[in-house]
Amino acid sequence: MVDKVVDIAKGKGLPLGVSRIGKKQWQFSIAKDHTKEITLLLFAAGEKEEVASITLFSAYLVGGIYSVIVTFADESIDEYAYLIDGKMCLDPYAKLLSGRKAFGEKHENVHACMVKSTKIVSEPLYTPFHELVLYRMHVRGYTMDPTSKVKNKGTFKGLVEKIPYLKELGINGIVLLPCYEFDETIEMSKQGSSKPSNFLAYTRPLTEEQMEEQNFPEVNFWGYTDKCQYFAPKAAYAANPSKAIIEMKNMVKKMHENGICVFMEMFFANQTNQVLIGECLRYWVTEYGIDGFKINTEVVNSQIVANDPVLARTKFMATYWDTSICYEPYEKVEEKILAEYNDGFMVDGRRFLKSDEGQVNAFLERFRKNPDQQTVINYITNINGFTLMDLVSYDVKHNNQNGEQGMDGTEYNYSWNCGWEGPTKRKQIVQLRLRQIKNALVFLLLSQGVPMLLAGDEFGNTQFGNNNAYCQDNEIGWVIWKKQAMNQRILQFTKSMIRLRKEHPVFSPKHALRAMDYIACGCPDISFHGTKPWYPDLSNYSRVLGIMLYGKYAPLSIRRSDRSYYIAFNMHWESHVFELPVLPKKKKWRVIVDTYQSQKDLKKSENNQETPNEVLQYKVEARSVVVFEEFEDKNKK
Repeated sequence: MVDKVVDIAKGKGLPLGVSRIGKKQWQFSIAKDHTKEITLLLFAAGEKEEVASITLFSAYLVGGIYSVIVTFADESIDEYAYLIDGKMCLDPYAKLLSGRKAFGEKHENVHACMVKSTKIVSEPLYTPFHELVLYRMHVRGYTMDPTSKVKNKGTFKGLVEKIPYLKELGINGIVLLPCYEFDETIEMSKQGSSKPSNFLAYTRPLTEEQMEEQNFPEVNFWGYTDKCQYFAPKAAYAANPSKAIIEMKNMVKKMHENGICVFMEMFFANQTNQVLIGECLRYWVTEYGIDGFKINTEVVNSQIVANDPVLARTKFMATYWDTSICYEPYEKVEEKILAEYNDGFMVDGRRFLKSDEGQVNAFLERFRKNPDQQTVINYITNINGFTLMDLVSYDVKHNNQNGEQGMDGTEYNYSWNCGWEGPTKRKQIVQLRLRQIKNALVFLLLSQGVPMLLAGDEFGNTQFGNNNAYCQDNEIGWVIWKKQAMNQRILQFTKSMIRLRKEHPVFSPKHALRAMDYIACGCPDISFHGTKPWYPDLSNYSRVLGIMLYGKYAPLSIRRSDRSYYIAFNMHWESHVFELPVLPKKKKWRVIVDTYQSQKDLKKSENNQETPNEVLQYKVEARSVVVFEEFEDKNKK
């Protein structure tokens, strides 16, 4: 210790964690843990045994924080840990960990690193919520399969290699599953049971006989666990684990340079200190330029994120917000920073898609939902459930490979296999599944909330019927890119729907539409119809709906406004003829999307017309959606 440490002095307390004071001088600060004895251990890089230890006692207390400033003889010491009541512990504020390299392997000699500052800094983009098209992905799973054709598979660098694809797809925000340090190895409990001690899947109670037959997995692929280091990027997601900070910062910077926001999921453990949570979120924003977070508000105090001045423009997503503790009643929020994950859209959208009774009114409300004090994140699929291809290919979950005898995962998928369970080459079923996928994409990408795609859904990625791939670090949990070539029709359709949404603000208003004519232009901003204009059929047996979005309410400039659009939904198993609302003089309707036809066939039928395809009535085929666009007939006076 004498050789390595020149001087030890009382620190200033804050900031917590480790911070560099001078070239060879560092401050270590950790909150006092009641009466437990705490010792600071210092290590040379990669060494198992400490080269110095400093017992922390009352002379180093600043309030309730042990804080010491250590001056070193040289810079050979760059790792540290704490010994608390004889147990090796990591600093909860550690910015980088050593000893964690290969994903899924048990780690030994894990220490916190004394991180020197890195120059890469990227400002958040501050793209408004209503302009976003989100894309939820797993850093490792997105590029791990060889078919991804990236050099650095399963890493932050791998995501950078996929930026041209993401731009071509049209999304402008990625939502990353936990990419901070978490212990992905599932440990077996030491009490004789084969149940993992940090097991997170949704399960039903098992009998003793069933427990004996269990073969639980060893990897927590998703990363939802209490064993985390929230300030440190996951070293296993870096091509060079020792440069995880640089690689993640560079990934964020490259995304921003291409107009893509980066959102992180932060799954805080129960009873996590609220001060740590606040400092953690501020750290990722100020040091990495992260645009926003998905958080669990059952743990995180909503006021911390909604009213923190540093996070004033940072976006937050959660399953629920109590806006009454964040804002005054009826207060109009000009720049929304809160968003609610909309499971209701997923459930009602799926039920409408598969032709359940009584879903027209429910879907109508989900389609138009866009609250004033927060926004909603709409999705048809999410990680906890089927992929979009599996949603139309399986009636029941197939989770046997998870090792729980199929008892894990949600029981309620609201899916329909279109007549055959699993893969098939039957042309009629394949065509119906393609049509249902297109229908779902129209539901999602033309709705009023913020749409979020599950990575791979845009080209029919499958999990083979597994609806809870939390432990599948293999082709079940990965995105398989060969599907991209196989399902070009889905991919091209997805691109066209994203482009349509982004080019026409009528689909993404900043605030909720009122269903009223409040600018006296002759039509409400949004209106609802049945097969007859202005008469929606909301009966229990109805499966048809027409929605018109009037362009006058979406100004493009002082003198120009967006086009109007009419969307005809027919989720009945029989065709229906829709009469369309009459537009003002010289304005007519034309078909731009018909999920029953391919885009190629649709363009061919339009090209056969000498004049634009004027539509007053249209036969909408069974289980299909048609989108009509307003155009000006310049031949009419």
